[in-house]
Amino acid sequence: MDNAIHKANVSFNQMASYTTYEKSTDDRDHDRIGGSSLLPPAINWPTDRHGRKMLFLASLSSDLLKSQCNIIVPEGQILSIFCPYKEDDIECAIDMARGRENGYVVAHFPTEPRQEFESPISSIKKLELNLNVETDEDEFSEDIDDKIGGRPNWLQDRFNYTGYEFVLQISGLYFGKVIPHHKNIFMGGVLYVFYNPSNNTGLLTLQYS
Repeated sequence: MDNAIHKANVSFNQMASYTTYEKSTDDRDHDRIGGSSLLPPAINWPTDRHGRKMLFLASLSSDLLKSQCNIIVPEGQILSIFCPYKEDDIECAIDMARGRENGYVVAHFPTEPRQEFESPISSIKKLELNLNVETDEDEFSEDIDDKIGGRPNWLQDRFNYTGYEFVLQISGLYFGKVIPHHKNIFMGGVLYVFYNPSNNTGLLTLQYS
């Protein structure tokens, strides 16, 4: 993935929703965090700048991308999100925060569950929408919760990426409570995920308060 991402205008969908995570054991669920990837064998497992295999973080269905992010991928495809991670090491989080790592995001048709990372998120969490609470669309709100679609709530400066749509944000503090074995993955910061449907690439960026 090209690390030279240029700052420019990016569009946002206003259909934002907060997300919650429910316990699951289904590796084939398309809207989830953790478990095995459904990445086709024809796509090499993504690696970080050191050549280490990345952690499969989450997948999102085409239906959810369309309804919440106004992102259109072929019906039946899913968006798979991978991030650099090394257990008990803050290097990967620092790399994402400093823009040295962009992670890996790709849309594809799902295949058989596949796992090539040494410390996967084994406690699968089904991603669901919390439609009972109105989302805060203030870009610099002090209350930052996990959400999909709409505008990111930035902890620091706003970043805009040419052609990239905002997908979701994940609070490291909340993530650590839901998935304690990987509580240091974002080191208490907020992860922001973007996707460019025109070239089927994406990026992750991490901010701290």
